[in-house]
Amino acid sequence: MCEERVLQNGRLIIHDILCLSMDADRHIGVRSILVEGGMIVDVAEGSLRSLSADRHIEGKGKVALPGLINAHVHGDMLLARGLGDGLDLHAQGGDSFIGGNGWFRGEFDASSRRLSRKAQYAEALRGGTTYLCDFLFWLDEGDDLVGPFADVGVRGAVAFDYRRDFLSPDFREMRMAKSAVAELSAGGIDPMLQGPSEESYDPALLSRVRSMADDLGLPVHLHLSETAARKGIVAERFGASSVKYLDSLGFFSGRVVGSHGVYLGDEDMDILAEKGASVVSSPTAEMKIADGIAPVPELIARDVPVGLGSDGALWNDCSDMFEEMKNLMLVQRVLKGAASLSSYDSLYAATMGGARALGIDKEYGSIEKGKRASIAIVDAMKLHLVPTYHGRISNVVENIVSCAKAQDVETVIVDGEIAVERGVPTKFDEAALIREVQGRGMGIFEGYSRP
Repeated sequence: MCEERVLQNGRLIIHDILCLSMDADRHIGVRSILVEGGMIVDVAEGSLRSLSADRHIEGKGKVALPGLINAHVHGDMLLARGLGDGLDLHAQGGDSFIGGNGWFRGEFDASSRRLSRKAQYAEALRGGTTYLCDFLFWLDEGDDLVGPFADVGVRGAVAFDYRRDFLSPDFREMRMAKSAVAELSAGGIDPMLQGPSEESYDPALLSRVRSMADDLGLPVHLHLSETAARKGIVAERFGASSVKYLDSLGFFSGRVVGSHGVYLGDEDMDILAEKGASVVSSPTAEMKIADGIAPVPELIARDVPVGLGSDGALWNDCSDMFEEMKNLMLVQRVLKGAASLSSYDSLYAATMGGARALGIDKEYGSIEKGKRASIAIVDAMKLHLVPTYHGRISNVVENIVSCAKAQDVETVIVDGEIAVERGVPTKFDEAALIREVQGRGMGIFEGYSRP
């Protein structure tokens, strides 16, 4: 274990840094940020150098962003990184190397899943993500849900399946569901309930899932209108789109987060706006597995909260949120024109948009007084990032979205604690984690043959 250099809720000042606040007024400029007790106490235009502090960070040549929010990942599957290449979602789920092996249910025991999640969270943190929502594939009784978050020093949410097992139609016992909720809540992690995918839609099932979420007091996070095939299944069975069918059953009576939302029509988006639902786009995965292109500008125009996610390592291969921001912008522009989605819109999706989508915007998503001090600091003095400036003209947002990489993140602060300092994690030994993940992955898959 490397030496911890966390603040323990002491006072931290970031001096004279170019700050992308992402607040309602869209403030951008050189600021000094005062952090105390895990909270942002002040974002000052002037100097705070007269104040004493436990830690000082010099901001010259750097850019401060709100900690990025990865609103949809599948941490269980990191050990299968890259193995889904060349297969769309339905081919993966058939008799392929993946589906034919039960999505590696037998290979990924509790220890491997815990390691996979830890590595997923660590990769996210190193790239400036301070909050992520993990959409679990598997949850067995006794699984450690909070430990990987604590090991890495990142915050987040966990969406667990309503079923006893992902490959079984049987509902999870309420006793176990309540136990998972209690464990997550006690560990400072936000619980969510997974909803069914379109091929499983049934009135009784959806009613029971809605009731289960209401009884547990949880929002529902589900894959929604992701593929043309799923859209067709619902249309054939029920004569409606997924959103219209869910609405006809009263499913939007509680908070719903829909991932992907590729095949949403105008009426669908109107319903989502009216019901207060949100959408998480995962553009890199949606391109890689040929899902399609979500109507993100149209959702934004209706003020439907749009977050950004990397999806899992079977569908994307990495969780670089800078790559996601750039891809979100570019894929919209190639379809709808160069002005269809701005750099600011993409950055917003990775920060305040994600916070709004997950219902955490009172605490996260912007750098402003009263929010939790979760901040990513980018070293802008890199050849691929200079010149970066903000004044009469500005390119700072464009450079962050179009030019920056996860590797450019120098410092990450999570709820006032320094989780990455000068590119080095403070709560775990990165080299040791790399060795463990490499060894475990080789041990699982070295004897496999893939068609």
